[in-house]
Amino acid sequence: MPALSNEVLWSKLWAGLPAGSQALSAQYEVRPALIVMPSLGIVRVYLWTLTEDRSKQGARPVGEFKIQLIVTNQSPGKHATLELSDHPTFLLGYSPDFGVFVGWEARLYTNFAYSTNVQVREELLVQARDEGWAVAPPRTSQGQEEVRVAFASAHLPLFFATCAEADERDLAGVHREAFFLSRAPRVHLDGPPRKPSDLTEYISYIRRQITQTRLSRDPHFARNVKREYDYACALCVTQLGITEASHIIPASEPDGVDEVWNGVALCPNHHKLFDSRLFVIDQDLIVRIDQPRLDFLVEANREVGRELLTDHADKSVLPPAFWDEDAALRARMQQALIWVAMKAGMVG
Repeated sequence: MPALSNEVLWSKLWAGLPAGSQALSAQYEVRPALIVMPSLGIVRVYLWTLTEDRSKQGARPVGEFKIQLIVTNQSPGKHATLELSDHPTFLLGYSPDFGVFVGWEARLYTNFAYSTNVQVREELLVQARDEGWAVAPPRTSQGQEEVRVAFASAHLPLFFATCAEADERDLAGVHREAFFLSRAPRVHLDGPPRKPSDLTEYISYIRRQITQTRLSRDPHFARNVKREYDYACALCVTQLGITEASHIIPASEPDGVDEVWNGVALCPNHHKLFDSRLFVIDQDLIVRIDQPRLDFLVEANREVGRELLTDHADKSVLPPAFWDEDAALRARMQQALIWVAMKAGMVG
């Protein structure tokens, strides 16, 4: 399978870091990268491209994605380890398909063979793309239970802080699952119960709360946004009653409000492509596609339909009706578009 270059992986990582972060390792080094973060100090990050697992049928379940662990100077047949000493350490994959990160438990990988596969289910990637934060139940890996977390770039600092605290508290299995669920964006609940007997009900309850939070949106948002675009997709101008209202700043973000300046009308195809950040819309309403990710999909033989992107690259989209009528709304929308482009690593 093809892979993103270290330069591209670094750009995606850097885009998610908070302001004031500094790199200590060499430029574009991602295995590992040493970074100073304002809130955590020095952290160590191992980052690989997350690709579809195309092992022979029967070798792995359908719908698996994986990273392959190979560190510097590791040769075939040799075992290696992730360095864990002195600094919080994170094991990440970045998905060119879904535009999200996945985090595993670095502490479980103290002894691995060359090109060891570390997997995640596709369903978790879809959920993270659509909701910003997704936590899988524990799954056996390296002989121990492991909790996998998928998340949007904007939640990278939240993942780092949550993972560092979970590691410090030595949380594992369902205790770790509950802890990550309790930190989901825009979910305000008390932390997990201490009694193991209460964890199952707590996990079920918080998963229901997350679903209800996602569904309890302003019912007028979609109608108002689509009206601004005359019920047409801003890119392909398809109407036919299928247009949807996409949040610019995702609903999982504090600023992801249900206001008309934070929405763009898109057909279902362009909605999913926008949510996965295979394209962004710049502040002048020009489509900018993520060319390295599209190149990856071409190399992976998953490029059918790429005209959905390339036909609109560097072209203007339909403006909302308020664009030339309300300078304040236009400015708010431009700020939102800039924020999204920055978090997608597509600025500068």
